[in-house]
Amino acid sequence: MFLSAGCSTVRAVTEEYRRTYRSGLSRFDEKRDPVDHQIDLVLPAEFGPVHAVQVTRVDRGLSRPQFLPSPLTYKTALCGAAVKVELPMEFDPGDDDSCPRCVGPALRNERTPRRHQDEPRAEPVDDALLELSERIAADDAPSTNAQR
Repeated sequence: MFLSAGCSTVRAVTEEYRRTYRSGLSRFDEKRDPVDHQIDLVLPAEFGPVHAVQVTRVDRGLSRPQFLPSPLTYKTALCGAAVKVELPMEFDPGDDDSCPRCVGPALRNERTPRRHQDEPRAEPVDDALLELSERIAADDAPSTNAQR
């Protein structure tokens, strides 16, 4: 049995995969609740640029803004900015508030940059430099045999 070019399976495979991007903000505000006096995270009064955040299959069910208060949970926008609030709406490249650095990669269907892969590798410490820094630290340390 052969599949024809008109078969829906073949069309689905040959169609270009389109990534989905969600809107994100690089800041949030904090507001104290008047009843319980807890500090609540709220959307900022001034949004600033709206960034594009790649949506994974797991993240698709967002119905309200998701605040990411810890640097460990920040997401990365297409432009490389840290996203602290993920909004439940799709990123619109034509919107006036859209980050200009996110628009191009979103239109080109690019992946989110990975910070640890995009940064250059750290050079190994040179032994001579390590020895010199130890010698300087030893010279700066207070002498224990000072004036007996």
